[in-house]
Order: sequence, then C-alpha cells, then structure tokens
Amino acid sequence: MTALTPPGGPVLATKARSFADLVMAIPQPLPEVNLPMRPLKIIEGQVCFMFFKEEMALLAAPFRYSLVLKFLRQRPILNAIRTFIRVRWGLMGNVVVSSRSKNRNMFVRLTSEDDFNKAFSREACDINGVPYRVSHWKLGFTEEEETPFVLVWVMLPGLPPNFYHESILKILTAPLGKFIRSDNSTRCATRTEGARVCLEMDASIQQLDSF
Repeated sequence: MTALTPPGGPVLATKARSFADLVMAIPQPLPEVNLPMRPLKIIEGQVCFMFFKEEMALLAAPFRYSLVLKFLRQRPILNAIRTFIRVRWGLMGNVVVSSRSKNRNMFVRLTSEDDFNKAFSREACDINGVPYRVSHWKLGFTEEEETPFVLVWVMLPGLPPNFYHESILKILTAPLGKFIRSDNSTRCATRTEGARVCLEMDASIQQLDSF
C-alpha cells in the first residue's frame, strides 16, 4: 500500500533567453472566431446575449493554457513581472502577461501544454520576493471567489520504479486529481524510493490517503 504525503522539493532550474527568443515573444493577435449574429434577449428586465456551450468553448480555446497569479501583497510592476517570467521560468513558447481588474492579480497566457505544465507546477511561487497563488484560468473563473482547485506536489513512497512511466502515473493519480507532471528524479528514475508528482486537486472534497 502506498501512502500519499506532500513534501518540499528543489526549485526548478532557470534558462536564459536569447535576443531571438525575446523577439519571438511579441504578442500575436487572437485567432479569429466568427459567430453568427443574434438578437439580444430581455430576461427579468435585463439585456442578455446568449451563447451555446460549444461557442463558449470555441471562444475560450486560445486561453486554455492560461494562469492567474494572485499576489499576496503589493505586486511588482508589470514590466518587472514580464521580465522575471521570460528570464526565469524557462519557457519555450510565447507568453503574454497582462493586468486584471484586481490590482494584485495578473493574467499569464501561454501557448503550449509543456510551458503551461512547467509554469503551473513551479515550486518557487514568488516574483522578486513577492509570493503569489496560482490558479488555472477556466470558463466561469471569477476573481471574487477562491477556486477550490489547488496545486499539490505529492509523494508516492514505495512505488516500484517500473510504475514511473507518465502514462501509469496518470492512471494511479486519476482518483486524486489532474496529473500535471512528475519531477525530474521520477522521470529519470534517479530516486527510486518513491515517485513525486504534481497534481491539480479539488480541496473541497475528501481525498484518498492511500491505495
């Protein structure tokens, strides 16, 4: 039986970006989404515009790899955050960093799943010494409410190394939450006393403590 415990861990290595990388980071326009015109509706005296769920999913597609950073105190200036992310996060693709309506929050739009997983699972959650909480932006996300979904690094002590393959780890951790990634020691099997994985878990429900 394998018990689940959330340990600490090493800070991810950073990667310097070249001038060509910075040029590639110039924001690009959103892909055009053409929806048919529709009349407005009046519901309980309020003007409303109605969209189908499939249309909402299409509109949200360019933001599927987006994060919201909620700083726990006065955040650094926008340009400082952009520079920190581009220099320290080691991302390979484009990244767009923009302000939110709440002054302490920032919106980070990434363009690939690999970059998203790397950014979402960072264990050093601060920028220039200012700590933040990170959330995955999804349809229905609101800044006024705290999401129950949290990021947790989980240790699976005693798991045999032949179960360290990502496809197997996804199966084993599916009852706990969404698999984001495993750490480098697990991927390379250089620490065989147990696997260490990053999961997006729903803190509002009772979780398994062993399997």
